[in-house]
Amino acid sequence: MNSYRICRTFTVESGHMLSKHPASCRFPHGHTRKIEVVIRSEKLNQNEMVLDFKALKLALEEHFDQYDHAMAINSNDAFLEVLQAQFPNGVVIYENEDPTTEVMARKLFEFVELTLKTGWQGHDKNGTLYIIPAGQVNIERLRVWETPSSWAEFGQ
Repeated sequence: MNSYRICRTFTVESGHMLSKHPASCRFPHGHTRKIEVVIRSEKLNQNEMVLDFKALKLALEEHFDQYDHAMAINSNDAFLEVLQAQFPNGVVIYENEDPTTEVMARKLFEFVELTLKTGWQGHDKNGTLYIIPAGQVNIERLRVWETPSSWAEFGQ
């Protein structure tokens, strides 16, 4: 079946530590991550769109922003307590798994999928109401770029 697709891209400066990695990736390091969210629909809405790009941005940016200038870390990492004490609002914890780019892509995909299934509404800074009706569109895939030449993707 044919379908329409749109993509909204977000960028965050994000650090992580991979406690299971055998080399230098187990130490704190960062990336300029590009997050691509691809949304699919078999039909266009009343505005002849899959979904308003601004509505998608508003619905997702707060969740994605938690990664900006933050350190993602495994809940089992020995440095977790030290990082949380030093930077209480700057740590993103992954329960019992390393925050690899693959795992990050899956977790972000799951958040977007739930948002689209349950629907969302909110206002922009000018007070304009934006609505994502529950269950009207689907996420096809979410790609996280770790470097300009390396990415991981999760999708249907």
